[in-house]
Amino acid sequence: MASHSSQQSSRTSRLLKSRYMIAVFIFLIAFGVRFLTWHDTRLEVGKVQYGVTADYKRIAQMMRDGGVEVFFTSTSPLANPNTLGHPPGYSILLAITDSIYSNPRIQFFQITIDALAAVVIFLIVAELFSIGAATVAGMLVAFAPQFAWNSVLLLPDTLAVFPILLAVYLLVRATKHPRLVTFIIIGALIGISCWLRANAMLMTLFFAAAVPLLMSLKSKKASKMLATRPQDAGAPKDAPVWRYSLAIIGGTILLIAPLTIRNAIVFHRFIPISLGAGQTLLEGIGDYDPRSRFGIPATDLEIQQQEAESYHRPEYAKALLDPDGIERERARLSRGFTVIRSHPFWFAGVMARRASTMIRLERTPVVVEMPDSLRALIYPVQKLFLTAVMLPLAIIGLLVVVFRKQSRTLVILSIVPLYYFTVQSIVHTEYRYVLAVVYFLFAFPAVCLSMIGAAAGRQVRRALNR
Repeated sequence: MASHSSQQSSRTSRLLKSRYMIAVFIFLIAFGVRFLTWHDTRLEVGKVQYGVTADYKRIAQMMRDGGVEVFFTSTSPLANPNTLGHPPGYSILLAITDSIYSNPRIQFFQITIDALAAVVIFLIVAELFSIGAATVAGMLVAFAPQFAWNSVLLLPDTLAVFPILLAVYLLVRATKHPRLVTFIIIGALIGISCWLRANAMLMTLFFAAAVPLLMSLKSKKASKMLATRPQDAGAPKDAPVWRYSLAIIGGTILLIAPLTIRNAIVFHRFIPISLGAGQTLLEGIGDYDPRSRFGIPATDLEIQQQEAESYHRPEYAKALLDPDGIERERARLSRGFTVIRSHPFWFAGVMARRASTMIRLERTPVVVEMPDSLRALIYPVQKLFLTAVMLPLAIIGLLVVVFRKQSRTLVILSIVPLYYFTVQSIVHTEYRYVLAVVYFLFAFPAVCLSMIGAAAGRQVRRALNR
């Protein structure tokens, strides 16, 4: 008996050691690819979304000049409604890392975090599939030019994905061994993402809704085991599932509450995180209304100009949120929802079309090819990251999961994409807003490629044994 226990412990130790070594390897590859991307594009990235980046830096400078108290003072420059266009998390990072005038500091921080994201995907897939599929998934994320490119931009998009990936990994673990504190941390991680980008604000509801389903699937599996092992029938029951769902929601509220309270103090309004939903709702309608049936603009500047004319307020043409930004945002939401109520089927089609664009891989720069160097290996791999290549592999991998009836796996990998397909598809969407979808998309090609690799390996072994 002791010998069997010792052997089991030894196998577990070897498994953990192998996972650790693979994780380190994936991190190094991911970091190296992103470093080369930074080297090749460092003179160009500052031109991407220049106005948005300048706004983040302007707010970061205000924070450095005024200290923490300036954030909570209604008479400070940060009390201007124009500062509510984005959550303050990225500006805080710029201020902390002293990256207002030195881009590489924040870029290398983002590169490191996104390299760790490849490791987290590896860990998630390792919990759900084989170690081979997990390794492939981690390597796909490590090499993907879409992530490498976005990680060096002076924007918070890849940073906002990392807490969500960690939340999914903890959810995988927590549904196996439930602890209330783990579910609170899951919610808090979603809240951290919201400090960087407000897109994930309602995602906590999707995580909370997934918990009862995952626990139900776990109970069914346990019931089948008890049918064959009646000696375990006296095992203690799990705590009520609703507690875990509420813990996730509570964790998110706990992290978002400081922002909401600050906005109430400074602006005397209920603003959970930031403003901009009305603007993106209108622009999202305008994106799919080329004939302008509804007379809704599709760009920021057009919205400003139209509001200046319709309200007879020339100053509205200068900015989206100043003056009267909160009232203008509410009017935009009202206008957008009026169109949706009047044309529900048309808008449902808009959401479906927009959701379909989220699984297309963005065309981004790849590393510069140079003979006789590491780049000569990376370049041809990155050229394969096309929708026409990855999507068929993902569909095959998804079908494998469905046919194997891996319901738990399907639920876990669907939470984040389903959120973006249903919620983000309501408003104007850019590729960088939905990067999280693609991280999970790569889990399915990994299943397909690992199966192909395993089959090829068996064929080789048979050939060698003849």
